[in-house]
Amino acid sequence: MTRTKNMVQAAALAVALGQFVLPASAAQDAYPSKPITMLVPYPAGQSVDLLARVVSDGLAKVLGQPIIVENKPGAGGTLGTGMVARAAPDGYTLGMSSSGPLGIAPHLFKNTNYDPVKDFTAIMDVAAVAQTMVVSAKSDIKSVQDLVAAAKARPNKLNFGSPGNGSTSHLTQEMFKQRANVQMLHVPYKGGPAAITDLIGGQIDVLFEASPTVTPFVNRGDLRALAVTTRESIPALPEVKPLASMGYDDFEAVGWMGIIGPAHMPPEIVQKLHAALVKTLQDPAVREKLDTQGMLTIGDSPQEFAAFIKSESEKWGSVIRSADIKVQ
Repeated sequence: MTRTKNMVQAAALAVALGQFVLPASAAQDAYPSKPITMLVPYPAGQSVDLLARVVSDGLAKVLGQPIIVENKPGAGGTLGTGMVARAAPDGYTLGMSSSGPLGIAPHLFKNTNYDPVKDFTAIMDVAAVAQTMVVSAKSDIKSVQDLVAAAKARPNKLNFGSPGNGSTSHLTQEMFKQRANVQMLHVPYKGGPAAITDLIGGQIDVLFEASPTVTPFVNRGDLRALAVTTRESIPALPEVKPLASMGYDDFEAVGWMGIIGPAHMPPEIVQKLHAALVKTLQDPAVREKLDTQGMLTIGDSPQEFAAFIKSESEKWGSVIRSADIKVQ
């Protein structure tokens, strides 16, 4: 599934809107007749929360009902995501979840109390953030090829940082290690800023991190970007090539964010929500806000999103098992 083309161009949004024309009976339905709650499994101010608020404002205008964003952080995003799974499937409780709780956490934690494939209704994968492989601007490593050569010459001597054990950044590096057949040491931090500080200072050798986070440091000359993890280059760093174009075929690792509901939601409500979301993402003001935050618009169908959640769960589950990653 070529996701990056959808993210960068978003050309299919207008077509998608036409694909989800509601039958007359559904169009006459009273839904929504009261405010809708959107649960966010992270604290206010993080990327998932920011996206939820931008989309909710636009969605409320289209649907004619308020969208109330409620933050339910905890347990790596699994607490709030689990609350969505246990809600009534009437369309009045939705969730803006992400790759962490839906693709990664079920393979890291013994009991998340939900199945990412069976316990949710996929509505739309809204946006994503690319990961960028960066090194210090002072590093002798000038390319991905340099990094691989150095790692093979000195197994487990180079180290890589991450914002935390089991994070998308960590797992992306583990997947790269497996694909490049190299050994490197993992240094987990408590958040991305600390890892970036040590990367600039030379305490660690390489880092995968969300592109909006590292792009200012690349532009300022503190960091050197070696590759991005989308299938195609991204607007923020157009000169940086994807790993998928460097011999790592189909390499893709993004932090994605999408809207879900409880399992067994009525199809006509799912269609109405999806059509409203398509219209919301066509709003220039909404698109400008997402672009400003460095988010790549996806806007796929419910069926595509459901298949993507399944494929992401399988992909990250394989990486976690192969790397024997455990979270206490």
